[in-house]
Amino acid sequence: MTLLLVFIVGLVIGVGVGMSLRKTPAAAPAPVATPAAKAVTPAAPAAASKAALNSKWLPGLGGADNVQQAELIAATRVRVALKDGHRLDERALVAAGVQAVAAIDEKVFHLIVGQQAAA
Repeated sequence: MTLLLVFIVGLVIGVGVGMSLRKTPAAAPAPVATPAAKAVTPAAPAAASKAALNSKWLPGLGGADNVQQAELIAATRVRVALKDGHRLDERALVAAGVQAVAAIDEKVFHLIVGQQAAA
């Protein structure tokens, strides 16, 4: 019985000491603020050509009326959502300066355009 009592007291003291020695985890670093993606609608083609969508790319995207949304997603990429993905002409886009086109699904594409994406 005495042995059991000594064991329990030792356990309680050990846990108490262990808890006091335990370091509290460092606070998570504050999230880095990133600029919001610039969304562009085809209703404002002048803004689109400056913000995310180069007007030279519009024929390869099936025209301004086919573009639902265009947004910068990286320093070198523009994500484009089209009404009809079959109207996208990759050869016309490459001829207009797009380095590559990556299909995300049948209506969403990433245009890999290099540093001109941020321009």
